[in-house]
Formats: sequence, C-alpha cells, structure tokens
Amino acid sequence: MSAPEDEQDPHAPLWPPLLATLGVLWVATQVREQKLVLSALATLVALPTLWRVVTRRWVRGDVLRGLAMGYLACHAPLLLGACSTLDRPECRIRLCMDGVLAGVPYVPWAGVLGTLLYWAWGTLSGGRRAL
Repeated sequence: MSAPEDEQDPHAPLWPPLLATLGVLWVATQVREQKLVLSALATLVALPTLWRVVTRRWVRGDVLRGLAMGYLACHAPLLLGACSTLDRPECRIRLCMDGVLAGVPYVPWAGVLGTLLYWAWGTLSGGRRAL
C-alpha cells in the first residue's frame, strides 16, 4: 500500500517559494539590479535553512553542538585572511596581521552561519535520543 498523496513530509523544502525566488533571481540578473540579486540570493539561502530549523526534530545536545560549530566556523575568515598573505615572502617567515585583520568583520557572520547550517542540516546519528 502506498501512502496517501495528500500527506506531505513536514521536513520537505518549500518548493513554490524557492522556485519563485529563483525566478526573481533570474529576472534580476537579466535586468542587472544588484540589490535585488543580492536579496534573492540571501532568500534562497535563508528560506530553506530557516524552514529546516523550525520543522526539525530537536535532539538533546543540538544547541550545544550548534554553538560549538558556530565557534569553529567563526575562525574561518581569520584563517582565510592569514592564508591570503602567504604569497608574500615576508609573510612566510612570520604571520602578517593585515590579512588576519581583514577577516575580522566577517567573524560574527561566519559564526551565525555555521550555527544555523549545523542546526538546519546536521544529521542525526543513530545513538542519540530524541526529546
């Protein structure tokens, strides 16, 4: 027996809003409206992530693991900034701080993004208990 067609998976992505946003993104790129393109791209990332965070089944320890992932992710801009200075010979011997400081404004955004992405798309392992 198959499942009734009117039952939908509560964790399935919202296809109509995603496709509408993709259409807006395509039109905005054709018209070359930069602000509309950026807002459509942000919506394409935020909509499925927030939908997943709201509808997911929370498991014990998810909040702590999500915050730890945010802490780890907030160091990525600093590491990328440090790696961007490796092409200069004087920075190979000692660390040049200008590359590291260039990544500092992105630290809080990377932390929030890492936390949200873990909470939205982190998989459940078999041994964890659901609350």
